[in-house]
Amino acid sequence: MIFESLVANVPVLKSAIVTLDVLFTQVAWGWIIVMNMWAKSIATGVFFVGVYMMRKYPTSETFYKYLIPIIAIVFIGITLLFTVIDLHKPFRAFYIFLHSHFTSAITWGAWFINLYSLVLVLWLWAVIKKDDKLFSKLTVPGIVIAFVTTVYTAGLMGLSNAREIWQTPTEIVQMLLAAGLAGSAILLLAGKFNLDDEQRFKLGTILGSAAILSFIIYVSEIIFAPTKSEEGEWAVHYLTHGAMGIYFALGLIIAFVIPSALVCVANKTKKSILLLPAAVLALVGLWMVKHAWLVAPQMIPLS
Repeated sequence: MIFESLVANVPVLKSAIVTLDVLFTQVAWGWIIVMNMWAKSIATGVFFVGVYMMRKYPTSETFYKYLIPIIAIVFIGITLLFTVIDLHKPFRAFYIFLHSHFTSAITWGAWFINLYSLVLVLWLWAVIKKDDKLFSKLTVPGIVIAFVTTVYTAGLMGLSNAREIWQTPTEIVQMLLAAGLAGSAILLLAGKFNLDDEQRFKLGTILGSAAILSFIIYVSEIIFAPTKSEEGEWAVHYLTHGAMGIYFALGLIIAFVIPSALVCVANKTKKSILLLPAAVLALVGLWMVKHAWLVAPQMIPLS
């Protein structure tokens, strides 16, 4: 719905507000929001996966120390950029911070995405200044803040009306898996010349595991969502028929099926070079799946 407020031109009711409700039949959240979620998955995923790899392989700690904040800052910047682009009146966003109402997922997201940006900047500062004490203090808070930054959108989607396939618990799991997929893919590409085969295969295992689990959840939703309600049935119809059906099916294959297959072949043949196309395909396919998953339910008439 579009809401437009006007001051009533009545002498005795000068403070009265008239609200006009106009049905909005188009897709409200399009590719701009997809870019937001996709970039956020990379920005937070590289932190989760990078911290794990840094702890597991201390000999490569310096590599991850510099790489994690640089990549994360770039992609959290992209997230913020597309958030501002999507806002029709971006300067009103300051009201979220000046008059915070913490019953809203948007408010939580706005605060934590900016806190996460601050943690990343401080992390990079600590690395440059070789301040190990500050660096060690930022790791745990960074993981917690990155977690909330990743999953707050799940709460926002779960509050949407008539969107049966957007269930908050499932979306939280999917967003964490997307972070694991995107983070491992980016580190594989960035560490092409700096990581040994053992670390590449470990990153490949993370990527492959996240891809398989994501595929299982998406397919399960497609199978069982129609049994929950008519809205769920219509959402699945738009995801499996017509142009959107082809787009979604290709996204599942490109993001999850082919990368997980390449990871299996790479592990068996010990050819780490196969992990690079797996990483690229995972990132491209993830965008396609996120786009279809976001747009299709919005095609359902609300009246």
